[in-house]
Amino acid sequence: MLDAESVAEKDIALVRERFPERYRRACLRADRRDSLSVMAGGVLLFRALGVRSESELRCEGGRPYLPGGREFSLSHSGGRCAIAVSGERIGLDIELMDPGNLIAAPAALTEEELEFMRGDPLRRFHLLWTRKESVFKAVGGYDDPKPIPALDGRAPRGFHFTSGFFDGYAVSVCSAEEPGQIVPKNIFQIQTGG
Repeated sequence: MLDAESVAEKDIALVRERFPERYRRACLRADRRDSLSVMAGGVLLFRALGVRSESELRCEGGRPYLPGGREFSLSHSGGRCAIAVSGERIGLDIELMDPGNLIAAPAALTEEELEFMRGDPLRRFHLLWTRKESVFKAVGGYDDPKPIPALDGRAPRGFHFTSGFFDGYAVSVCSAEEPGQIVPKNIFQIQTGG
């Protein structure tokens, strides 16, 4: 995981040189922290996976991958960017637990999930939302988040969830690996700058 505030000038130069499309997309962001968190994705690809250029990456159905390489998933929110890496298909979502996000609940959640949310709306909405997003990234095949099951630890098609909360963020990983094999230490902590 990488905090946008730790993205140094040399990291920005690396992204501009090696990931020009990511740099362009980052520069279109109005919020500086959001822009830096998009650039942090390039830094994580470089540091965690050894990706040297955008030309090494492929995209299928909106899901980036490395031909013949390890599976990975990137996510950013609220000035943080995270990467999950696996030998199997994997999806990661990180979300800043912002009360403003609750407005999406009726459109994204089933009646049963809305009922579950009532006990602790902020945490439970973000738990369900990050699970749904992680399934979308790992499994694909969904146009609407509502039918993606998110209440128990079993994702569709034999995939599994690992979810947690830290520093005001919710994080979920959806992977073909068993839940006990995915732990927070497997999410890279990258130091940049100096």
